[in-house]
Amino acid sequence: MALASFALCRYDETLYRRCRRLRLSVVALLLFHSWWWCCSARAVFATQKTTTFTTNGGKTKVVTQNVVLIHGMGDTCCNPSSLGAIEEAVKKEVSSTTTKVMSIRFGTSEASDFISGFLGNAFRLVHDYGCEQIVREARKEEGSETILLGFSQGGVFARAMVELCGDEANVKKLITFGAPHAGVWKFPGCDRMASTASRKWCEYSRKIASKAAYSKMWKSKSVQASYFRDVSDKERFETYERSGSLLSVINGEEFFDDANTTTKSVARQNDEQRRRRRRRERMCNLDLFAMFSFEKDKVVVPKDSAVFSDAPSIPFEYTEEKASELLNVRETKFYLNEEDGLCLRELDGKDRMKIDVVPNANHMQFSLDWFTENIVEKYLVEKKEKEVVVVQME
Repeated sequence: MALASFALCRYDETLYRRCRRLRLSVVALLLFHSWWWCCSARAVFATQKTTTFTTNGGKTKVVTQNVVLIHGMGDTCCNPSSLGAIEEAVKKEVSSTTTKVMSIRFGTSEASDFISGFLGNAFRLVHDYGCEQIVREARKEEGSETILLGFSQGGVFARAMVELCGDEANVKKLITFGAPHAGVWKFPGCDRMASTASRKWCEYSRKIASKAAYSKMWKSKSVQASYFRDVSDKERFETYERSGSLLSVINGEEFFDDANTTTKSVARQNDEQRRRRRRRERMCNLDLFAMFSFEKDKVVVPKDSAVFSDAPSIPFEYTEEKASELLNVRETKFYLNEEDGLCLRELDGKDRMKIDVVPNANHMQFSLDWFTENIVEKYLVEKKEKEVVVVQME
């Protein structure tokens, strides 16, 4: 049936154009997933612990912290070779009377969770699985706080959860590892292609992928398309801004026409402005936003996208040799824009934004010792079993 349908394309001009677009989209989807599949990283985990005790009028109140870890592409919620090791590392250091392990599962089974790392609507995955599980856990204890740890692609999802899950999630800390906050600009490995033909194939592949990634059909089916951000061409970048992809929304880059003044469009613009303000408020509610890049990362291109570095201008043809030309986060529009839409400037001013690098490490490669020392002890156990007694004066 499919072959017969494609055969008809040759005899009908309208069908021919549609089929050509479909073929390009299929090729692009395969390129997205096959290219990144070989470089996919595995790390996803979660814990919940009760750590902070306060006393009010002689009654002790337990403030629960839900520490949720979110996996990236090529992993699942419950992979014992990744989840188990991190779980044990956290348990070993957390001195708590109640410790529970949970992990965000994007699907109803381990198989569907794995597939969801590649195929699916990013907004639905964040809302229907991420937000649903986080909010459900937060409702179990009044006043509980949420800490999100996002690994690689999971870091983009984690930040989306901060912005989109609503106030009930009460996210207080966001820690990401190798997350492409400023997007992925190229396929991994293209800069290191030895032959001219290979490099040309890479560029051709990127053009096809960029065209398909922002299409209505594939942006709802390819997870990687949700954070593909082509800065090499002004027209393709504008297409990204208009695409309504997950990254364009949570980065405040989605475009809507201010010049259109019809009643319906004005109402839509006002609604969008309100949503942006709410997303900003949730980012500002963070006590900590920590971003980690990997010194030898070859999967996220550019690697410093993990710490919100950005292109100095559009268009910008990135190569590893041009890495020094990138703007650091404090020089980017994300930080300097008047509205401070992502609250980065305010968080930084209050010493709540941290930027660090995992030394001498490839993408998602770190030791348990490093994780325990730099993450668990520093950010997860800092409120370990503290008792604050409030004396109520008569």
